[in-house]
Amino acid sequence: MNRKIPLGLTIALMAIAAAITFIISTSYSMNIYNGLVADVQQRAEMYQKLEQIDSYVRAYYDGTIDEDRLIEALANGYISIIEDADAKYMTAQDYSLYREHLSGSHIGIGVYTFEDGGYPTVNEVIANSPAAAAGITVGDSIIEINGQSCLDLGFTASRELLRSSAGTQLELTLRSGGVDRTVAVTTIQMSVATVSARLINGLGYFKISEFNEKTYQQFMAAYSAMQSQGMTGMIVDLRNNSGEQFDPAVNILSALLPIDATVAVNVGRDGKESVYATGTGQRIPGVPIGVLVNERTSGPAELFAAALKDHHSASILGMTTAGEGDFFESYSLYDGTAIVLPISTMRSFSTAIEGVGIKPDYEVPTSFDDTDDALAALDETTDPVLKRGIEVVTSLIPPQE
Repeated sequence: MNRKIPLGLTIALMAIAAAITFIISTSYSMNIYNGLVADVQQRAEMYQKLEQIDSYVRAYYDGTIDEDRLIEALANGYISIIEDADAKYMTAQDYSLYREHLSGSHIGIGVYTFEDGGYPTVNEVIANSPAAAAGITVGDSIIEINGQSCLDLGFTASRELLRSSAGTQLELTLRSGGVDRTVAVTTIQMSVATVSARLINGLGYFKISEFNEKTYQQFMAAYSAMQSQGMTGMIVDLRNNSGEQFDPAVNILSALLPIDATVAVNVGRDGKESVYATGTGQRIPGVPIGVLVNERTSGPAELFAAALKDHHSASILGMTTAGEGDFFESYSLYDGTAIVLPISTMRSFSTAIEGVGIKPDYEVPTSFDDTDDALAALDETTDPVLKRGIEVVTSLIPPQE
């Protein structure tokens, strides 16, 4: 039976006592002093309560305490009670995946998974990845890896095997609809494509699936290719584009919009505003632009659409967007875990986003659930939103002399 007094909590209380002494000796304002002391006292009470619970449990609980699970539960519990659904606590493994996703790079077979019944279950397949080539689809459960049961391996270990270093050969047993099948895949290191482009009736159609660290370079390369083919107008498809990285969206806007245009305004929790403006770099020649959005268009994609409308008179088509304008910051912790917090709110020069969304100039309802898979199966003749976008942008192209 473990009866030791937790050293960490004792040190924390000593640190709090030292902090109180420091505040008393350095506060110049009694109001500030009272507020700070009240806050420190509340923290002292919190640590004291935890210490008491910990002491009683270790003294009288006739069992084993999983120290790792205890720390994780405390961290999760703290984030869960701050009443912000967008705040997140991440394990070291989840934080590593989060950073990978933001970077636009991937090591593994090209899938993202969640735990379902103890098995890794696929919830995203990266295009042009080994997984996609092997026919792995969303909803597949991975039952075995190289002959080992994923239930025996555990979800974390199984997921790490799927992310093995490039060149690792894996044999996977997949289950879908009660039927098992086996596929062979080899892990690779790859850049995740977030931009695709093609010419439709003289218009450059750009599909941006998300904004990450690779998106700006991919967009500029796609734009150059479309321009070389005689593009006379643009359609930017932001349907289902959701995420947290505003910088790549702002960088692309800096190439599309006039010099010194206000792209975004970041409003902090204290009400202070920071303005993001375009620089003095090379501008892309202006052409008529249509932007396609839906209810799943959120965050940076909403800002992108609003800024194009503010400064380029772009036409917005589709359905009202999600209304997610929070700006997020991640904070890594000492053990590789992390928390992600919304610390401010982004809006365009003239348009609020948070809780409101971007209302389209041309509302185009759809009779189908416009998931990524559903949209991928459509083209300019069967996609009503894209079809309307082509009509609107074409009508805005100046007649050739």
